[in-house]
Amino acid sequence: MAVLNPPRSLPALGRSIINFLTGSRRVWTEEELIEAFRPPGLNEDSFSFEGVAHTVYTFRAIGMLCSDTAGVITVSDTVAATGGTLSPAAFRRTLQKHALDLDRDGDPWQTGPGESLTGGARDLLRAMSWFLAQDALGRPLSWTSGVQALQHAQFPDPDNETWAITNDTRWGAVTRWGQALGLAAPSLVQARSGLVPLPVVAINDVLDELPAGQMPIAEFLGQLAAKLPVLYGGLVRASLVAYLPDGDPDPGIAQDCADSSVGQALRILQDRGRLVFDTLPDADGIRLSRFDSQRQTHVTLVQGGKR
Repeated sequence: MAVLNPPRSLPALGRSIINFLTGSRRVWTEEELIEAFRPPGLNEDSFSFEGVAHTVYTFRAIGMLCSDTAGVITVSDTVAATGGTLSPAAFRRTLQKHALDLDRDGDPWQTGPGESLTGGARDLLRAMSWFLAQDALGRPLSWTSGVQALQHAQFPDPDNETWAITNDTRWGAVTRWGQALGLAAPSLVQARSGLVPLPVVAINDVLDELPAGQMPIAEFLGQLAAKLPVLYGGLVRASLVAYLPDGDPDPGIAQDCADSSVGQALRILQDRGRLVFDTLPDADGIRLSRFDSQRQTHVTLVQGGKR
């Protein structure tokens, strides 16, 4: 199983299917689900069923849906335990937990004999860890503008089968899943279309699980990486860096600053009133950007603020 291939999986449709099954009083097979979400006359194209079929496939791969030998599709116990209909925010955090589940997938950059490169969400984990290691303050990324060239320069083998994102079809899936997970954002500059490695939404989701109050910034960043392991400091990012011949490609890390994607996201959350940064004497700190002159040593999580 994999997330980025089959290519027509739709994360938002996954939420609709899960909420539909949660509220239904009958059982549904995959074939019946396809007919329910693609009724006759809506789209008679012979491939029109693939959006539903691929979505069911990928949500089974990450453990949010299950199927039995009779082909009946059900919501997994871990999703059912969240209780009731999933709001967009609740669905996104549930999606993060299932897609970034290292207990299931292990280290996606280190596979042993007989282990699949694409089992569970390993392909997505590799793709997002690489994407979030790129410069969040640089140009937005697209397949033809940045993604191909950067991977060719950074990976040890020119064979694209060893890359994090092997082709433009999978890049299309990355753009959908990255935004659905809150780990990527579309460019706001019309003349520069593409995707930006900016995990503001995902980090904001995680903040709701952390205690309010002040803590050392290193401790705070560690907690973020533990909950979102594709960020800098997380296991998946660390394994990627060990795999790349030239180490971490992020310019912020090269200049002894916070990773650019995390640092930029934290600045945005500061502007929204979710975080307050302080520089305390005789305490270790870090610059949030390579363009900052002052190190931040502590961060205070404010309950509420603009979301």
